[in-house]
Amino acid sequence: MATPRRTLNLGRWQTNRDRLVAAFLLGVALFMPPIIPLFDSSALVAGVPLLYLYLFGAWGGLILILAVVSARWDRGPSASGKG
Repeated sequence: MATPRRTLNLGRWQTNRDRLVAAFLLGVALFMPPIIPLFDSSALVAGVPLLYLYLFGAWGGLILILAVVSARWDRGPSASGKG
């Protein structure tokens, strides 16, 4: 009997890698010096300076994006124990 061939799904790995690269580039863009001064004003949102709100919001958003991408990464072919 012939043993079934295992195929490696490179498309999924390539997609996840592309998502990680995109998240990195988004992080670089969000924290570049030309962007930061746009939020450096005396405006307050619920008593919090706009700059602090932007920095922590962007940082938290990047963490959330990376958590979603890494969760998808963990559900790869070998995570189920079948391949």
